[in-house]
Amino acid sequence: MVAFLIAGTLAIALHSWFGLGGPKLDLALNGVLYDSVVLGAAVACLLRASAVARERRAWLLIGIAVGCWGLAEVYWTAFIEGNPDAPYPSPADIGYLVFYPLAYAGLALLVRARAAEMNWRLWTDGLIAALGTAALGAAFVFDFVAEHTSGTTLEVATTLAYPFGDIGMIALVVGVFALTEWRPGRTWALLLAGLAAMAVADVAYTLQWTAGAVPGGGWIEPIYLVSAACLGIAAWQPAPAAIRPRAHSEGWRELVIPALFATVMLGLFAMQYLSTATGLSTTLWAMTMVAVIVRLALAARENRALLEQVQRDPLTGLGNRGRMQVDLETLCDRASEENPGAVVFLDLNGFKHFNDTFGHPAGDDLLVELGGALHKAVGKDGTSYRIGGDEFCVLLACQSERLAEVTRKIAEALTAQGKGFAVSASWGVATIPTEATDPAEALRLADVRMYAQKESRRVAAPAEGPVVTVAPEKV
Repeated sequence: MVAFLIAGTLAIALHSWFGLGGPKLDLALNGVLYDSVVLGAAVACLLRASAVARERRAWLLIGIAVGCWGLAEVYWTAFIEGNPDAPYPSPADIGYLVFYPLAYAGLALLVRARAAEMNWRLWTDGLIAALGTAALGAAFVFDFVAEHTSGTTLEVATTLAYPFGDIGMIALVVGVFALTEWRPGRTWALLLAGLAAMAVADVAYTLQWTAGAVPGGGWIEPIYLVSAACLGIAAWQPAPAAIRPRAHSEGWRELVIPALFATVMLGLFAMQYLSTATGLSTTLWAMTMVAVIVRLALAARENRALLEQVQRDPLTGLGNRGRMQVDLETLCDRASEENPGAVVFLDLNGFKHFNDTFGHPAGDDLLVELGGALHKAVGKDGTSYRIGGDEFCVLLACQSERLAEVTRKIAEALTAQGKGFAVSASWGVATIPTEATDPAEALRLADVRMYAQKESRRVAAPAEGPVVTVAPEKV
């Protein structure tokens, strides 16, 4: 079926655009084959409905919609084509226009069948993207067609119904693109391509028929077939995984496509504002674009705040192990002999004694104090992390000649003593890329050196005297 749709569309395009076969094949290609391709697209959608239960109602409605379009083409070929007295609107227009509400319903059901666990942010983004597209279409397509349309009220209404339906259809699919976080997959990409081709063909045909604003001839018909073929082929693409929001934000990257989309439309808005756009379309367009930008900015800010929250240790406010691992990978990628880095792994000495003596709340307070002192000591030379319990880590991006000085300051920051306790830090350092270029190797080397220092201190230290159980002084 897919091969028939592609081959049929290609044959008619070659005939209409390049005269392949000559006028003697007009009826066979532009009549019989043309109608067969549209009906074939309907059959493809209906076969999909019978094969996939989860999406049955969606593809059934889309198939019926394309079928009504195909039957309208058959009527056009039999009774309208070449008839100078054909009425307008005709029964063919009924079939063409019935396509829109059925396709709307089918696309909505397809979204429902494939969307799962969607949050309100994505639904809002989808709505804004759809409204923005509709506003753009209203300003550039609907207003333009309305300006060039004349006739009775029924004739004008019928003519305007086509671009109105096309704009709404494309807006719906663009909204779905936003729901998929701009990763639509082949099915939705083909649906959008098909509906966009239909809109282009409808507008071109309307302008050709009403105002002579585009060249005459049969060059438009293959564009309609591209639309039908895309819809039929979309039906038989492998079903992707359900549309789900990603588990984490990608920061500014998620703004690239929406921001570009909004920026382009604002530029077009400025151009249209200087032309003859109606006040309604101009206002709707401006409000939608502002809403898009504001919504995306708020979403990005919220996502960044959430990402920052999950990457921080809730007790000390330092980065946690997950953030350290990500930052260490970046440091290893960027470090060079001219711009070296280092990882410092630290473990507290005497903290267990402090915790057992004065209790966990006092231990938490001490960790908060030490974490703040560590952050201050590191300053602009790097980033500090609490990676669990009484273990800390610092990633440095300072020059080699300052490494010893900065490490000493870091160790001093994790030192505290008072009545009944003394807390210090053992540490190990691995330089990047001199000693290690891989994150795992850098951590392993720093960890080994830290435990070696810790063990040497344990051997050298005298036996501990009796524990003095008094409240600690303020650190």
